Parts: sequence; C-alpha cells; structure tokens
Amino acid sequence: MLTAEIAGKEVIGSEGDTIGKVTDTQFDEKNWRVLALEVHLEKEVAEEHQLRHRLKKTLLFVSVEHIQAVGDKVVLKESKEDLLKLIASSGALEPA
Repeated sequence: MLTAEIAGKEVIGSEGDTIGKVTDTQFDEKNWRVLALEVHLEKEVAEEHQLRHRLKKTLLFVSVEHIQAVGDKVVLKESKEDLLKLIASSGALEPA
C-alpha cells in the first residue's frame, strides 16, 4: 500500500469509535519503514478530551505499534479513550 493510499482514511478505535483521519505518515528513510501515522482528530474527539488547540487542527501521531489493521479504515488496537490517554501522556500531540 502506498502512503498516498493511506491519507484520508478514517481512523477508528477498537470499539468502533471514530478518532479522525490520516493526513500523513512519519517515515524512517534510513530503515525504510513507516513509524507513525499523522491523524487529524475529529473536532468532537479533541474537544471531548480537552485536546483541541484554539484555531488550529489537532494532530496526533499514532505509532504503528497501535495499529491493528489497515483496510477501508485504519483500525487501532486500543479504544479511543485508552489511546488518547496514552498519547496525551507521551506528548505525541502537535498543533498544526
């Protein structure tokens, strides 16, 4: 699968909750592998978890370790709540 094919895919948690959409990938050129997906959080998700940045998109970097499957959608191993708690504590959020 090409990186361009992943961009725009909906990202859902293990319980089927929508988290956001893939906007880009973080790629390790030295080792030729994808490290993480950049996900634009849905406005409601960012606000619900108090992660929304005023007047900016809320981007989340999701390590490939958290990805269960990629098909029509990107399915994560964790629920939305578990993933966002883990990500918030690791500092993987970034305003755009």
